[in-house]
Amino acid sequence: MKKLLFILSIFSINFCFAQFQEKEIEVNKYVLGTLCLPSEETETAALIIAGSGPTDRDGSNPMLPNHSLEMLAHGLAENNIASFRYDKRIFRLQELKLTESDLSFDDFIEDAITGLHYLKDSLKYKKIVVIGHSQGSLVGMITAQEGASGFVSLAGPSEKMSIKIIEQVSNQSQAFGDTTRVHFQELQEKDTIEKVNPFLMAIFRPSVQQFLKSWDKYEPKEELKKLDIPILIVNGTKDVQVNAKDAEDLKSVVSDAELLLLENMNHILKSEGETRKNEDEELVLHPKLIPALTKFIQEL
Repeated sequence: MKKLLFILSIFSINFCFAQFQEKEIEVNKYVLGTLCLPSEETETAALIIAGSGPTDRDGSNPMLPNHSLEMLAHGLAENNIASFRYDKRIFRLQELKLTESDLSFDDFIEDAITGLHYLKDSLKYKKIVVIGHSQGSLVGMITAQEGASGFVSLAGPSEKMSIKIIEQVSNQSQAFGDTTRVHFQELQEKDTIEKVNPFLMAIFRPSVQQFLKSWDKYEPKEELKKLDIPILIVNGTKDVQVNAKDAEDLKSVVSDAELLLLENMNHILKSEGETRKNEDEELVLHPKLIPALTKFIQEL
């Protein structure tokens, strides 16, 4: 990983070199991440929480390397906002002597809270915003209750996990959607699924059933209502995993939250039809995302 990055930034017709530094930090044995520091001292930092599955601290996964959260951190640094992003425990199971069946959704919450307190108590940042993407939005809502200055939901579902998965599967096959609903009911009532449909094994394999149950006990709208800090809800109009209605539903339970629907933005925070690429030949973030986050954070 590069320790020092130099990015050419264009503001209006002026050119300037924005410099920032990245450091790999091990907060504890569970939380290993990247601290991104702007070139000037700042009292403001963001905790960036990744989405579900094998999505790493940079927003990439084996099926879709996109570095969206890394780009997000760099964009914030260019606007004098530090950040910390980290890998979930699933990336260190062997090192931690854990298996997939040992994981609980509450572990994800615990690790995010550890990250928040690292920024707040160890690094002494005075203003900290929690930014959660997708699954990380729910984790972030709960984490932000521990003393954050603000919260940003990026493509965050409004319904319980089971409802969203049933919806997504049903969009592909109504029959499998019905089976998915039955499997979730069985998991809640019997604490296990005795015979998983082979076509749904990726979702309900025995090693993740308890994780799913621990995740499904949280209701995003209920957790969001517990926050008494500024809230920004962001979604893209081309997000096929979490649609704009989710953002509107979240907004409906917190009247003073800000709602931002970005035209053509997809689930990985990039614009459909975008052709511009960065120095690593990857598509850039939606052009309005960093300015919107910067404005929200600076006004906290």
